[in-house]
This record gives sequence, structure tokens and C-alpha cells, in this order.
Amino acid sequence: MNHQTKIMEVPVAIAERVQALIDAHEAKEKFNAERKEVVNNFLSMDGLSCEMAVYSLPQGELLDTLRFVYEISGTNSKFIKNILTQSRENPKKALSDAQRSSVKSLLFNLINDPSVVSAMKEM
Repeated sequence: MNHQTKIMEVPVAIAERVQALIDAHEAKEKFNAERKEVVNNFLSMDGLSCEMAVYSLPQGELLDTLRFVYEISGTNSKFIKNILTQSRENPKKALSDAQRSSVKSLLFNLINDPSVVSAMKEM
């Protein structure tokens, strides 16, 4: 049996859009793999070490990890949504001390949430 491949011409705008979607998917997969490794490291620590590690995260990594854990936890926290939206809209703006403290506490609590632990095992 002989198969012939046909090449189809696609308008440039469509090809660019498809490539943008592929690039976005690859970036999302890379982000998830990086955050999964970070969260697995946290889960392998005892409680105090995990808490200290979470509290020592720089803001960018803190927010990225919070975004990842928030997505896999299924939590519907308006506070977390607002923080993540603010950081997406203005990534250079530093969190206030109160926001940073709350985010660290929420992240630590979410990491230790049974839904996150089970979701990480399934990944």
C-alpha cells in the first residue's frame, strides 16, 4: 500500500495562530513540570522545613507556585484570585507585607491539603 502525503497551503494568519497555540501549550507544560517539582520537594519535607521553604520563596516563585497549587486544588478563593489577577496585570508591583504573609500562609496550607497531595500523586 502506498501512501501519499499532501501539503496544504494555509493562510499565514491561521498558521501563526496555530503556532501561537502550540507555543502556549508547550510553555504551560514546562511551567507545570517546574511547579510540580517544587511542590513535590515541599511535600517531601517535614512540616517545619516546608513552612520555612515556603516563607523563603521570592515573590515571583511564590506566586507561580500559588497559581499552580490553586489550580490543582480546586479551591475557589476570591482572595487568591484577586492576588493572582493583580500580579498578572502588574507583575513588577511588590505585594504588601500583609498580602505576602497571607499568600505564604495560604500556600503552605494548600500544599498540605489532602486534595493537593492526592492530585500530585495522580500527576
